[in-house]
Amino acid sequence: MNNNTFQVNRFWKLIVRNLKSLRKYWVQSLLIVAGFPLLFFMINLSPIGMEISLDSRTSFLFTMVTALVIISPFMLFFNYNHPKKGFTEVMLGASVLEKYLVMQLACLLFTPLVIVTVYGGMDSLLALLFPALYKGHVIQQIWQHSVDLKQITTTLLLQQAILFFNLLFVRRKVLKTVGVFILATIAMTTAVVVTISLWEASGSSAEFNNLHFDLNERALFAFYANDHPIVVILQVARIILQVILPLAFLTGSYFILKNKRY
Repeated sequence: MNNNTFQVNRFWKLIVRNLKSLRKYWVQSLLIVAGFPLLFFMINLSPIGMEISLDSRTSFLFTMVTALVIISPFMLFFNYNHPKKGFTEVMLGASVLEKYLVMQLACLLFTPLVIVTVYGGMDSLLALLFPALYKGHVIQQIWQHSVDLKQITTTLLLQQAILFFNLLFVRRKVLKTVGVFILATIAMTTAVVVTISLWEASGSSAEFNNLHFDLNERALFAFYANDHPIVVILQVARIILQVILPLAFLTGSYFILKNKRY
């Protein structure tokens, strides 16, 4: 079904169907996630004199969530466009829009929420049972961290890029996706080196060195009349990387899914 309609009941059935089809995968993955707090507890309990602190446990959770959200399209929908294994998905009685929204919700919302809930729940249970050995609660620590917009947009960019290439490529998709990332990194590095070289050759580098510019303090769409040209370039690059490219990949994934033929 390739229409673009949306029905709530059908959409909910599609979510339930995907959860059931991936039941074995989720059970195995969540057991591994829940096992990390147990591993940290065993390290704290062991006589080796090493302690996994609350800050370390929290940092590990953030790192794990970020990494798994980024690669979640490969984990959850790797065979979606497979000529044989993905044929069942194509024949489902659901619209392209519904299938696409299920993908986005699974990768962007369901994956991080489940990981935080399982990991945080096991962490809190151990902290309640053994407060002397396992101090503090990761769940409480999470709310004290400020939202890092740059990290969120970077994660979104990488996740949407992987979803796009996961749907675009049929075979050797991981290898091809890694190859695209490598080529993109080389192209960006080359562009930066060439720009800096031209800037230094024009004699403007000394002027730029006197500037005090902090990307973390400048709003994403903030441009001022007295901005140095290189500052404008950096701001435009930020907008491309943090806004335009994620939206382009997000839109492109939908149209690939909509126009895919088997």
